[in-house]
Amino acid sequence: MHKLFILPLLLLTLACQAHDDPNRRLISTNGFGEIKVKPDIAIVNLSVRATHTSGKAAKKDVDDRVNNFLDALKNMKVKQEDIIASTIRLNPRYEHLSGTRRFTGYEATRTLSVTLHDMTKLTGVMDQSLEQRLEGIDNIRYDNSKMDEHIHSAHLLAISDSKVKAAALAKAYGAELGPIVRIDYHRNTPIYQGMAKEASMADAQMMRAAPSRPGTYLPDQITYSDNIQVQFDLIINP
Repeated sequence: MHKLFILPLLLLTLACQAHDDPNRRLISTNGFGEIKVKPDIAIVNLSVRATHTSGKAAKKDVDDRVNNFLDALKNMKVKQEDIIASTIRLNPRYEHLSGTRRFTGYEATRTLSVTLHDMTKLTGVMDQSLEQRLEGIDNIRYDNSKMDEHIHSAHLLAISDSKVKAAALAKAYGAELGPIVRIDYHRNTPIYQGMAKEASMADAQMMRAAPSRPGTYLPDQITYSDNIQVQFDLIINP
């Protein structure tokens, strides 16, 4: 799994030495940079639950299904470090009727996350989740393995854009750019442009029963963007 690229501060402000000159002329620009790429990583979030009169039986039921699913993933050459299946919840269940509460059993729930660096395995993973009776394909998120590089590229584009805009405006008005007075920066969150991929157990069972070819999933692009506000001194030529 790739490491996240984290900038030191979400809001970075650089203030240069100010002058108490009421006639001081300033120019402010907004720089914008954007990189669009196709995702090459899929993160599949799944869940499984079971209800039994015995808490031990409920736990065993979900554990058996998860273990069978993990065996299937191993056969598909999905690495163990790309799988998260570490938590379980066990809660008593009650039925409320006519002001009374009746105990109906224990519900055990487990959630899993599978990161796929080979997106051709996506359909197979979903099919195996149904084969092993996992209750839900909760959602599928997409990412790119070179996220850090794309964020940095968008950042550089935003810087360049702010300089070009400021210089062009200054020149248009017969002036020159002076020193930087202020920089306001806020990093944008990467945006996936496609619709969220969610499927209930009933929907998935219908897809499984349909006499058709294996599903083909063509995710949309991921947008990495950056935005910088810059303020310069404006030097007026005599």
